[in-house]
Amino acid sequence: MLKSQPAISKRVLLIQPPYMRSHFAAERYIRLGLGYLAQTLEQHGIEYDVLDMGLGYGIHDLLGKIRQFGPDLLGCSMVSYNYKAVYALFEWVKRDFPSIKIMVGGPHASTLREEVLQDCPSIDYGVVLEGERTLIEFLDGQPVQNIKGLIYREENGQIVFNGEREFIANLDEIPFPRLSKFEFDKYKMRYGDHPGTVSMSIVTSRGCPYLCTYCPVQAAIGRKFRIRSAKNVVDEIEYWCSRDCRRFAFQDDNFTFDTDRVYEICDEIEKRKLKIKFSLGNGVRADRVDYTLLKRMKEVGCDSISFGVEAGNNRVLKVLKKGENIEAIERAMKDACDLGYGVRATFLVGSPTETWKDIEDSVRLALKYPLQSVGFFNVVPFPATELFRYIEQTPGCYFTKDPKVYLDEYGNLDREPLFVTPELSYEDRVKALRYTRAVGRKVVIRAILRRYPRHAWLLKMFATIYYSELVQRNLPRFRLYQYITVLLKSIMSSSTHIK
Repeated sequence: MLKSQPAISKRVLLIQPPYMRSHFAAERYIRLGLGYLAQTLEQHGIEYDVLDMGLGYGIHDLLGKIRQFGPDLLGCSMVSYNYKAVYALFEWVKRDFPSIKIMVGGPHASTLREEVLQDCPSIDYGVVLEGERTLIEFLDGQPVQNIKGLIYREENGQIVFNGEREFIANLDEIPFPRLSKFEFDKYKMRYGDHPGTVSMSIVTSRGCPYLCTYCPVQAAIGRKFRIRSAKNVVDEIEYWCSRDCRRFAFQDDNFTFDTDRVYEICDEIEKRKLKIKFSLGNGVRADRVDYTLLKRMKEVGCDSISFGVEAGNNRVLKVLKKGENIEAIERAMKDACDLGYGVRATFLVGSPTETWKDIEDSVRLALKYPLQSVGFFNVVPFPATELFRYIEQTPGCYFTKDPKVYLDEYGNLDREPLFVTPELSYEDRVKALRYTRAVGRKVVIRAILRRYPRHAWLLKMFATIYYSELVQRNLPRFRLYQYITVLLKSIMSSSTHIK
C-alpha cells in the first residue's frame, strides 16, 4: 500500500539564496527558475511568497519572513557554488522552525541528486530537472513514492530517488513568469540605455543535445531539446513591454538551434511593432548562425551576442566534443562584428590535452576581431560530466582540490587550477590564467577606446586600474565593485537608446 504524505495547507515560501563575493553577485537579476515555479503555484491557486536573498537579505530576514508568512514548505533553487553556506542556512531554519519542510531543486540537486540529502539532513526533498509538475503533484498530496523526479527520505532514513520525470514536450503549456510576488523595482537598471527599467531575462527553450565534455547543462536540464512557440515567446515580450521593459536578455543555452523558429520570432516582433533591444549573452553556437540570420535579428533589436568558442583550434575543439570547427566560429564572429554587434567570446583555459601552443591559438583568435569583451575561464570539472570522469580515470591527471571543496568555491576560483594534466603543470596553468586575464583586459580596453575615442586617455587609465590584478582580486567582495561592473557594461554596450 502506498503511503500518502501528510496533507499540508499549501503555503509555500520560495527563496533564492545569496551568492555574495563572486561574479554571481555582480548584478541583480531575476532568477527565472524561481519565477516559473512561482507562476505555476499561482496558476494552481496555491498561496506562496518569494524572498530573493540576492537583494541584500540575510538569515534574520529569512527567519522573519517565515515567522510572518508561516509557510509549510520552503522551496529553494540552488547552484553548487556556496552550497555549504546554503546548507547552513537550512540548518538554521530547521533549528527555529523544526516542522517546516525544505525542498531544493535547480542545477545542484539535478547534478548531485541523493548526495544532496545525504550531505544535508535538514533537506527533506530534492527535485531533479524540471520542477513545475513535481512540485504540484507533491502539493496535491500524491504519495511520495509515485512522484517522478522526487528524492525523499523514508521513515527509516533511507534516501529514495523515484527516477526522472518525462520532460515537458510543449513548453507553451507552462505559464511564463509574471513575477507578481517579486520585488520588481529592486531589479531596475541603474545605468545603461534604459535606466530605471528592468532588463528582463527570458528563456525560450530547454535542453541541449550536444555532447561537450565539460558542460554540466545536460545533467541540469537534460539533452532533449524543447521549445516555446514564436507566438508564446513574443507574447511574453509584449507583456513586459506593457510594463515599460524595453531591454531583454535571452538566457537559452541554444536560442538559435532551431533557426526557422528564430526567424518566426523576429517576424512576430516586427509584426507587433515592438521597439526593443535584446541580447544573446549565454553563448550561441557559431555553427547555428549565418550572416542572414544575424542581420535579421539585428533588424528587430538584437545588439549583442556571445559565442562559446572554448578553444582556438580544431584539435582541442574535437577533444572537447564541441561538434563545430574553428572556421565556422571565425566566420560567425566576423559576420557579427561586421554587422555592428557587441560581440563577446568565451574560452576555456587548460582543457584536457591543451598545451601552451593551443592557448596561444585562443589568444590570437581573441585579438583578431574587434570584440566587446572576452572571457577566459578556468575549467571547472563538474560531477556527471565526461571531463570529470576523464580526470578521475586518465593517468597523469589529478584534482588539485577535493571536488566537494571546489564546487563550493568555484565562483571565486578563476586564479586557482582545479586539476592537472600531463600537458600543463600546475605552475603552467597558473601562468596561463594570469596571461589570459591580461589578454581579456586588453580586449576590453580596446573596446572602450573604440567607443569613446575623445576620452581615450581618461578611460584607458580608469579601465587599466579597474581590470588590474590587485583590484580584480580584492574588490569583488564589495558592493562598490558591483556598481562599477554594471556601469562599465553600460559604457561598453553597443546599443542605442530607444525613444
